[in-house]
Amino acid sequence: MSRSRRPEGSRRGPGSGPARGGPPGGDRPNRHLVPGERAVTELLHAAPERVRELWIERGRDFPELSELAASVGVVIRPRERDELDEAVGPGLARGVVAHARPPKDWAIEDLLAREDGPRTRRGFRLLVVLDGVQDPHNLGAVIRSAEFFGAAGVVWARDRSAPLTPAAVRSSAGATERLPLCQVTNLARALEQAKQAEWWVIGTVVEDEDPSVSEAPSRASAIRPLRELGEDPPTNMVLVLGSEEKGLRRLTRERCDFLVTIEGAGELGSLNVSAASAVALAGLG
Repeated sequence: MSRSRRPEGSRRGPGSGPARGGPPGGDRPNRHLVPGERAVTELLHAAPERVRELWIERGRDFPELSELAASVGVVIRPRERDELDEAVGPGLARGVVAHARPPKDWAIEDLLAREDGPRTRRGFRLLVVLDGVQDPHNLGAVIRSAEFFGAAGVVWARDRSAPLTPAAVRSSAGATERLPLCQVTNLARALEQAKQAEWWVIGTVVEDEDPSVSEAPSRASAIRPLRELGEDPPTNMVLVLGSEEKGLRRLTRERCDFLVTIEGAGELGSLNVSAASAVALAGLG
């Protein structure tokens, strides 16, 4: 559908080369650690210029990864297992960590204006916004699903949200190294910017949620099934997912053009945010 066309029944409101790194321990500014063979491989394919050096557990052998690193000029240094655990957390490295420069922190304005970025299988532009997701594993899993389904990027707040830790990077299976990521100071303002740029804001809620949780009238007062909106979605969409326990905050909900729910058949009332993101992205994309 065109950007100006509304889904049936909708209502629109106003709307350089590798540099050497230091030892694994200690906090250093501008450092991004990527643990795990799969995530490191994605980084070396997507942005080898960001990799300062590759740390491989002493006594372990990763021939394909080592060959790839050598082909792009990345230095490999042996490390003890406890050094890797100290750097990224116990059990995350699985024998390999890339010491890299952080991925680009996109501005929300650039993501909204970008026409040549990723698109879904049906050709839509779709941004994923996370409202207070706290678990870095959930953050990484959502980023992985967003990249898989062709989202244009993932946006979340700098405060009271999970940071982009090594755990999040590993959970993303390397998607953090490929997908545009954006952290904003004010999530409500970012959603208003999206609306002004003629993107449609879609909030996900549980089926039996009480609309009265919003103290002010929402532009999207009725909750409709995700599958219904997925039949004829807007061309430019912002999919908003709430926190693990509280869902969407009031200020976030008030800025939604649509509220959708994922219909189930079992006894559980809702899905984990990472699972919900995959279902919603598949249904809208």
